[in-house]
Amino acid sequence: MSILSKASKDDFDSPVERLLASIANLVQQPTSKGAHFYRTSLRRFQAWSDVFHPETDSKQNQALRFLDKLRKATGKLRDSEVHRELLQKVATDQAVEKRKLDKALKARRDRYERKLRNRLREPILTGIWSMLRSLDESPQGKEVRPTFHPIDGMITLALDEYRAFVQRHGKISPENLHPYRLQCKRFRYTAELAGDSPEVNALVETWKGVQDIIGEWHDYLTLTDLAQDVLGDSTVVTALQELTRQKFTDSISAIATVENKLIRQTVPRKQPRRASAGGRSRAA
Repeated sequence: MSILSKASKDDFDSPVERLLASIANLVQQPTSKGAHFYRTSLRRFQAWSDVFHPETDSKQNQALRFLDKLRKATGKLRDSEVHRELLQKVATDQAVEKRKLDKALKARRDRYERKLRNRLREPILTGIWSMLRSLDESPQGKEVRPTFHPIDGMITLALDEYRAFVQRHGKISPENLHPYRLQCKRFRYTAELAGDSPEVNALVETWKGVQDIIGEWHDYLTLTDLAQDVLGDSTVVTALQELTRQKFTDSISAIATVENKLIRQTVPRKQPRRASAGGRSRAA
């Protein structure tokens, strides 16, 4: 099987096809790269599903719940590898502290890899293709298909939902900063459904930029907590705390810039096509 970790959404005809390919790829390479490809594929499928609400039966809902558990397992593996990379960037001469923390992080990473491999052996995975493949087919009498072809109204929908979110999220704090990042992912993937155009790409990159900056803060915050558990009060922990504070400041600045830009941005007003391929929504 070819390695698909760097594949783009344009390499697939539908979010279902991409999702199934990412699962097959993850089975072959349960690594951080394979995990990232799977997670972005699942997010894109969920963005499509949130718009069109494909009808799903009990077995498909069970499969989707399993895929969300798999997402969490891949996320822990990805985070553990990122934390080891960030530790190497910490500017301190305390080599003994860094080695001790790195050893703990490596053990954590190995433990999450074993858990992911065990998750990938669960029996439900063998039938996941047949359970989800039907979502790639338009039900009789319906025009909606889960393709990556441009869908009218998605930019308007993404911006409207973002602006509503901005109005209700309140003052940014360490408690709601990470949820802000998760919402930016959802808006970004909704906008992608509009297709490939300069307007779409600019909007997607705007949300991706703030998403990445907040992600850096969250990675340092989590690493700081882990370091505190392993090292207690130490030079490395102090350095990580300072980096975390700086990343929080950077995140606040990035959010202010994006909100000022997108609240003023206008788009051609088209009625969003919230077509439905069925009456029941995707299981969370």
